[in-house]
Amino acid sequence: MKKSKTLKNKKYDYVIAIPSYKRAETLRDKSLTVLKEYSIDKKKIDIFVANSEEKEIYEKTLDPNTYNKIVVGVPKIGPQRNFISDYYAIGKPVIEMDDDIKSFIEYSVRGKNNEKPLSKPNGLETMIQKGFNECKKHNLRLWGIYPTPNGYFMDKKIDTDLRFIIGCFNGMFNPGTKEVKLKLEMDKEDYERSIRFYIRDGGVVRMREYAPKTSYYTEKGGNQEFRTKKTVMDGARWIVKEFPDYASLNLTKKSGYAEVRLRDKSK
Repeated sequence: MKKSKTLKNKKYDYVIAIPSYKRAETLRDKSLTVLKEYSIDKKKIDIFVANSEEKEIYEKTLDPNTYNKIVVGVPKIGPQRNFISDYYAIGKPVIEMDDDIKSFIEYSVRGKNNEKPLSKPNGLETMIQKGFNECKKHNLRLWGIYPTPNGYFMDKKIDTDLRFIIGCFNGMFNPGTKEVKLKLEMDKEDYERSIRFYIRDGGVVRMREYAPKTSYYTEKGGNQEFRTKKTVMDGARWIVKEFPDYASLNLTKKSGYAEVRLRDKSK
């Protein structure tokens, strides 16, 4: 999509959707605590669980003053993201946030290692509003933040080409699944979504000045209930096979898990 004319920044009425599976205590102690620390209105926070049994556990574990409602969705993260997209109105500003976010950092030349904790209590609200306004500025619908919390690699730049939008925290003007429907059930579904939005819209927004702190591949529950190195490899290989013009395998990561590199080779 073409970049729009200069727009005055707007304040968007967003919702935060948190998909969670077998992580009631993690959600209570991490993401919900973080949102409270950043003074996010609980009325904006919806939690999506896999089934009725899970809902009962979450209701018993969570403080009702820290969220709006618990919605019974479907198992596995890919189908759950599709469920979330169908749950909200087309065009609704939606944040998707994992249940195990510990904190956020922001780029700062004066901070230690060029980073500092995201300022409280308004830093998260500022980041969210900036993400949606950058999308509007560039006529795009998906935005995200830098995937690695390391100030050495972060800066103040905004990317609008093909970039990986990490699934643990991102925002979108909801397209609905008629436009962007995920096929992967779990591993690498955020790569699939990044590519699908890019193909559909001609770009995505990634703000390099912010990053989340979370426990990739180590937190119990969630995708870890199903994940193995084979499922990660299968997901990576599917991405490369499905989108050969946009993705290639990356097997060099120290984690031992297969990763994906994104680059538009179609041009």
